[in-house]
Amino acid sequence: MVSISTLNTTELQAALEGVALDASPTAQAVSAGHVHEPAANTAAVVTLVAPAAGVSNVVGLVVYSYDGAPAAGSLTITDDGTVVFKVDIVASGVGALSFVPPLKFTAATATVVTLAAGGGAVSGIVNVHAWTE
Repeated sequence: MVSISTLNTTELQAALEGVALDASPTAQAVSAGHVHEPAANTAAVVTLVAPAAGVSNVVGLVVYSYDGAPAAGSLTITDDGTVVFKVDIVASGVGALSFVPPLKFTAATATVVTLAAGGGAVSGIVNVHAWTE
């Protein structure tokens, strides 16, 4: 076993010769449309538009927050109008839902991520890390 941290560039290249590396992208493009921060007591909604035929929306991470305890907090994800994921949120603060593997939705259909209205003066924010495949 060789410690990679002690190798110089030439030694590292030699150590990796013949090793198949995953060349798939590790970073995805972001979009301002993937964040919604509405006024108090308004649902935060991110709609991923329907991609072309044969292409699907993919969601890897959803980060959300309420600035106070929500009256009936929840986060819902729909696939072409059908609820495919829902979770209740009962406290204020930041939460994150990491999907490993990512959620891949029906090809050529819209995906909607909704953080329910917090009630009263409570505001919510939803951020969606998504891409198409």
